[in-house]
Amino acid sequence: MKSLVIYLIILSIGVLFSACVSSGAKIVIPSYTAPKEVTKISKIETKDEFISDDAYLALWINPDVKNAQKTNKKLQSLLINNIKAKLTQTNFITLDPLGNNGDVSLNMEIGNYSYTNNGNKVSLSLEVVFILSRGVDEFLVKTYSDRKNRQSKDKTKLPTEYELASEAVAKVVRYFVSDISPLKTNQLREFKSMPNDLKAVITYAKNRNYKGAIKLMNRYEGKKDKNFHYNLAILYEAEASITENVKLLKRAQSNYEIAMSLGGEDDKLIIDAKSKFDIFYDLLDRTKKQKKANQALINDRNSMIGSSDDEYK
Repeated sequence: MKSLVIYLIILSIGVLFSACVSSGAKIVIPSYTAPKEVTKISKIETKDEFISDDAYLALWINPDVKNAQKTNKKLQSLLINNIKAKLTQTNFITLDPLGNNGDVSLNMEIGNYSYTNNGNKVSLSLEVVFILSRGVDEFLVKTYSDRKNRQSKDKTKLPTEYELASEAVAKVVRYFVSDISPLKTNQLREFKSMPNDLKAVITYAKNRNYKGAIKLMNRYEGKKDKNFHYNLAILYEAEASITENVKLLKRAQSNYEIAMSLGGEDDKLIIDAKSKFDIFYDLLDRTKKQKKANQALINDRNSMIGSSDDEYK
């Protein structure tokens, strides 16, 4: 009789665990990183009541990179093109097509550049000084460097100087832009266990079909505990991260808060995920608001360019 009771207990435990999909499944979702030089961003702000009610963030890039001609002529275009691409990734800061020396300007200087090819080994080092200024006031001067080393028995598999330089430039530019602007990045989110009835949710999520996963979750009629709301929050966050839809972000926020109220405040996984979400939500909200002011500047500049072109028709 005693052995039968033990067997039934073991069997019931097995059924309980089999009724849930184990935790640990992970997905990668888009997110934002916060700018590091937050106090310096205010120096980029420009207020012009004739253009926008809000201050816009804009700068113009000096096309003459100091020392570029003495080192590698292609570095100048590499730097400028990379800056334009990274800086406009989120449009938190825009590029002023009609900027002048009285506006916020970005000047760059090649502090060091070297490339060596020793047959089976190539190496490159790069140092770039980035200077943000308004008029004669240089309010941010930072130096970033990178070094690349590659070796191979097959010389044909070694990267060219241009390829190494492109990698190094991309790295130092990312360092600089991440200091003054939010940047897009990727973050991991880990699901908690969920009922077997919802195991398809993991498959949908891994295939980036977040809409389908959310529908399955919302149709579920079983117990909706902290795990359920946390998992649903992740899915809303993932879809909102791709679409940058504020309504979906609010649903994610609501489910994170419900999960916290149901015991998530003692769960490290939920706490960490919500903390990262809160940062992303704040950055996205600030970026979307900043875009409007920046767009007003671009509209103004485009109208000025159009008026100038009309004079010559």
